[in-house]
Amino acid sequence: MQNLKDLEYSELKAKLELRFGEAHSLQNYYTQFTNRRQKFGENIAAFGSDVEMLARLAYPECPDLMRDKIACAQFVSSLSDSFVKRALQMEGVTSLRIAIERAKAVQLIQGTCFENNKEENNKVNKNGNFFENKSGVKVGNKRECWECGKEGHFRSECPDRTGAENID
Repeated sequence: MQNLKDLEYSELKAKLELRFGEAHSLQNYYTQFTNRRQKFGENIAAFGSDVEMLARLAYPECPDLMRDKIACAQFVSSLSDSFVKRALQMEGVTSLRIAIERAKAVQLIQGTCFENNKEENNKVNKNGNFFENKSGVKVGNKRECWECGKEGHFRSECPDRTGAENID
C-alpha cells in the first residue's frame, strides 16, 4: 500500500471518490436491495417499506413507475412465505403498494384458515379428551398406542402390528 503522504491531491481525491463516492454508494445500495430477504417473523408492511427505501437508493434516477415495478418484483421474490409469494405471482401484481396490500390480505386469509383448522383438530369428541383408534379403542394424549390402545409405546412401535403394516 502506498504511503498517503506521497500522494498528490488529485490522486488522493480519486482514491477517496472510488471508495466513498456516489458510484460506490449506488453499488452498495444495489447489493443491499438485491440481497434483501424477508426475515422470519418480519411484518410484511415493514419489509415492503424497507424494499421501497432500498429501491429509491439503488435506482435514484430511474422513473418512479419503473422503480415501483422493480421494487414490486424484488418484494414478491423475497417473501419468505411461499404460499403468499405464489399467490402474488399468479395475480401478476406490478405495483409495490398493491403487492403489500394483497400479501397482507392473503396472509390474513391464510392465518384465519389455519386457525379454523387448528380449532377443528383440537375439538374434543363425545368421549371427553379421548379419541378412538381404528380398532375403536379409546386413546388419550398420553403415550398410548393408536393400534392396540396400550400405554408405553406409539403405533409405529406396536408389537401387535404385522410386518406389512409396520411400513408407514
